[in-house]
Amino acid sequence: MHLYKILLLIICTTNLFAKYTININFESGFKYKSQDNFILKLENINSKHDIEQIIKDQDWIKDYIITHKPFSKVIFLTIKNREPIFVLNNDFFYDEDLRKFKFYKTYQKLITANGPIQNIEDIQKIINEVKFSKFNFDTFTINYNYVNGWDVKTDIFLIRFGKDLSKNKFKKFQDTSNYLYENTKIPSIIDMRYKDGVAINYGK
Repeated sequence: MHLYKILLLIICTTNLFAKYTININFESGFKYKSQDNFILKLENINSKHDIEQIIKDQDWIKDYIITHKPFSKVIFLTIKNREPIFVLNNDFFYDEDLRKFKFYKTYQKLITANGPIQNIEDIQKIINEVKFSKFNFDTFTINYNYVNGWDVKTDIFLIRFGKDLSKNKFKKFQDTSNYLYENTKIPSIIDMRYKDGVAINYGK
């Protein structure tokens, strides 16, 4: 939780300057370059009404509360950031609600997805299956192409889901990963593309 104060100058009808102090509380922490830009914009606004407009223009803001202390020139602004779950094609972050917002490369250690992906929900399905498997991966890379379908590259092995992301295939993956984990077996490839089973490759 971070608290920031900004001195805001608002031009009054008398052409005098009324000084406002904006207290900003980023509940989710100060993470994005967008927040730096946001603060700079607040320093240059011309009215209190503009504050809400600037907030509405920020795709990284999930929720906010703005209050004005009575009989004073003090504004309190509480902001909750959108928390990114993955990055798609190095262009946008996506949060748990699959809302997208601008990606900044300074953000580290995050799941990445690449390829001509039409259905963003497919990415979320894969993340739920892989991240919460017995191996409990924090980060990995999801790649999609029209030839091979879905490939997931972890720091241990490659998972090949193919083009079909059925419930049956996900169940087979969980059963396979449970078996491998419990028997301390580490393959190089888990290939889920076979209709009647799973191919496991232990080669390099």
